[in-house]
Amino acid sequence: MSSFKITKNPDEEEWELAHSLRSDAFPYDRMGYLDCLGTNWMALQSEDLSLPFAIGRSKWGFKQAFCPFGAQRLGPLGTAADDPDRLRAALDALPRLVRLRLSMSRPTGWNADRGWHWRKAGLERWSSAPNYELRLDGSYEALHQGYSSQTRRNLAKASGNQLWEYSNPEELWNYFVQNQGDKYTIPKGYEQAMKTAMYHLLHQGKGAVWAALGEGNQWLAGIFVAFSGDRALLLFSATTPEGRESNSMTWLINEFITMAVGRWKILDFEGTSAEGLARFYQGFGAVNVPYLRWERWNAPWQLP
Repeated sequence: MSSFKITKNPDEEEWELAHSLRSDAFPYDRMGYLDCLGTNWMALQSEDLSLPFAIGRSKWGFKQAFCPFGAQRLGPLGTAADDPDRLRAALDALPRLVRLRLSMSRPTGWNADRGWHWRKAGLERWSSAPNYELRLDGSYEALHQGYSSQTRRNLAKASGNQLWEYSNPEELWNYFVQNQGDKYTIPKGYEQAMKTAMYHLLHQGKGAVWAALGEGNQWLAGIFVAFSGDRALLLFSATTPEGRESNSMTWLINEFITMAVGRWKILDFEGTSAEGLARFYQGFGAVNVPYLRWERWNAPWQLP
């Protein structure tokens, strides 16, 4: 079994190879995307597994490893990405920083959620985080049959919308801030990081911005979808009050699904802790496929 090494500047060719060996690829794990998020990166690497993480200082000044905004989860990559024992070994081999707070795909057979407990001179815990996915296998007609009655009613009411396939990240962000910005705490640097990431994906042919327009070309709702392997991922969205009244987001996602069937295998809505949003995703037939959140505080005598 190969040992781990910590690298500050992972080799791009090695990184792309590790990414390609993962059966379920995410856009977050590509080096070009990570570089857009404005953080410093390190990786724990071996021949069969790679685990990326951002590194920086907390607001209290101590050094920590973390998963930044704009990347819901990071890794693991490589042939052992779905091996719970190898992931456990990788987590034990991470640098002895004050705090480590990572999110990653959950390997098959990983232990059940566990609260704070003592392990190897530190406190750690892990939990499942919700993530909603819709399988795009089969026909659109079959998928539509899996919609909830509420979703079908909302689609029936969503008349008069027009599809605009040439929106842009700037427009999408502005409508988000105007209409949802007061509901969320927007971290410093998040705006620039997300815009840069979206433009990067567009330039690479790995993303698209779609919008729903109403009467008089009024902007009602918009989505940014990222593409990675067999996965289409809803990375960012915004809607206006008029768009909510006219069920424009339901209509827009349905339009995307009609196009996506046969091109990708999974539509990933990403996760949410909001029950209303979870129900909205489930209304299209999406199911919860949780990922893993892991956190550790190292004892002072373990610090370098």
